[in-house]
Amino acid sequence: MLSTIGAWSEIIWLLTSKDRVKQVHEYHRAINTNAMRKEGWFDFMKTPRTIEDIMNHFGYTDYPYLTKFLEAFIKDEILIRENGTYRTNGTIGEIPVNPPDVFNKGIVQVHADALDAVPNRLRGIYTTFSDDMNTFNWDDTLQLQMYEKIRKGAFRYSGALKRSGKFLDIGCGNGVETAAIWGYYYKKGAFESDAPVKIYALEYDENLLQIAKEEFVISTSRVTGIDRKIIEDLEEHHPIFVQGSADNLPFEDEFFDMVFTSQVIHWCDAKKATHDIMRVLKSSGLFFGTEAFCPILDPHIELFILLNEGAYGAIKREDFFQWAKEAGASEAKSATPAGIFKVVKS
Repeated sequence: MLSTIGAWSEIIWLLTSKDRVKQVHEYHRAINTNAMRKEGWFDFMKTPRTIEDIMNHFGYTDYPYLTKFLEAFIKDEILIRENGTYRTNGTIGEIPVNPPDVFNKGIVQVHADALDAVPNRLRGIYTTFSDDMNTFNWDDTLQLQMYEKIRKGAFRYSGALKRSGKFLDIGCGNGVETAAIWGYYYKKGAFESDAPVKIYALEYDENLLQIAKEEFVISTSRVTGIDRKIIEDLEEHHPIFVQGSADNLPFEDEFFDMVFTSQVIHWCDAKKATHDIMRVLKSSGLFFGTEAFCPILDPHIELFILLNEGAYGAIKREDFFQWAKEAGASEAKSATPAGIFKVVKS
């Protein structure tokens, strides 16, 4: 009970404004609606059209992705479905795009780029997770306060700071997350104990991984307030940065005592990733983190995630727990709308 209360106390600020969830939804809805308005959807669908009509007219090849788009617009009453056809619900004009108050310039630019990527994605052409410019934008995005809040909630819920051993941070991005985690353990005296924590940080994107490696000391000092000289002197306890994917981990079986992921699993083959994480976890090991499970994950955000090749999209909580138990979990539970979870291997 206390761990659940602790998790809630960290994320409650995200929910203090009843309008915040609405802001996020309306922001993503505006981006997707404007993209498809520019594509010519709403002029074409003034007359009822079947999915086949839409695919043939625009040259689309990805039926499942198109279906998700149509379902999202039906839910928002932008489109109406009747007798197997889709039509526009009145005149659809350009919608103002108003970023939520918790977003920064980096994430706004990443989402703006998505507006141009959507039509190509419907034609089977995936976007890249980060090119030179998007690396800069993702670097900015991953420093959002909301990531820090849900990360702290996950640590409080799981009791991870009471454990020791080898720790894997999956999807470390630009290293800000890893720097914060390293700071948590430093302040608990974990690097001075007889059983110190050794952190490994895994990132698929090589550009972001480079930033994480090269700027670890600077990032850690900035994020934690720890003097740079102290961090430099503890070089033997610095994280080991590794390039790789969550669904194909480059580690041997039962290598880690703890594995952490935060809003990562939906970016890859979710079932395979869950099984592989459990594979590299020791007996009685802890797998914990956050995941915006379906239906909490906004359908318009899922459409953004699915721009990237290999992404799974929204995950059902019951499916995730079932995958974990198939791979040897004895305990799997979660708390809060942020999907803070804890899995223990038997």
